Amino acid sequence: MKILAIDTSTTACSVALLMNDDIKLSHKIAPMQQAKLILPMIDELLRTNNLDVNQLDALAFGCGPGSFTGVRIATSVMQGLAYASQLPLISVSSLAAVAQAAYTDLGWKKLLVAMDARISEVYFGAYQINDHGLAELIGAEIVSPPEKIKFPHENNWYGIGNGWLVYQDQLSIKPNIIDDTRTPVASAVALLAKEKHLKQEWVSPEAALPVYLRDNVAIKSQPK
Repeated sequence: MKILAIDTSTTACSVALLMNDDIKLSHKIAPMQQAKLILPMIDELLRTNNLDVNQLDALAFGCGPGSFTGVRIATSVMQGLAYASQLPLISVSSLAAVAQAAYTDLGWKKLLVAMDARISEVYFGAYQINDHGLAELIGAEIVSPPEKIKFPHENNWYGIGNGWLVYQDQLSIKPNIIDDTRTPVASAVALLAKEKHLKQEWVSPEAALPVYLRDNVAIKSQPK
């Protein structure tokens, strides 16, 4: 199985190529440069591995939540490639990718991801690593003022993401250990996309939408 995956939802421009059990990664911290870098990085990764897009089995992208512009870049780039190649397109939560990367690198299995959402809010999701070594969401991903986040009650969780640094005084949850430097990585997007591909959980290019969470909250809060 060959999957090309990208994520541009934070300050990183991240591209990965999954080839069966092997993953090649190109990852650069490049704030505000993703639109310029993403296509050359894709071309270089494919070229150095002697592949073109039509030889892939699927395309995957981090769909957010994250930077409004960054999430739009990843979505539009992969929509274009999917239209041109007619390949299956798989969307993966960028918060799940943070959790997956932390498990791969650190071995942590119960992860609370908190990413700075600006305007005094955090994107938050709780993940547990399943028997297949993949991050599974518990409950729902939310955007919220940090002081209103109450989940979970247990004390055996690990904190991931810059939200733990930015809002350390407002977050009442106290994980065992915190890694506030971690961002989504395309290799984690690829791993999560592989499982979705096996389950045929892909979307058409026109149905591939960025996830902002704030839009969802606004819709739910409208009076009936």
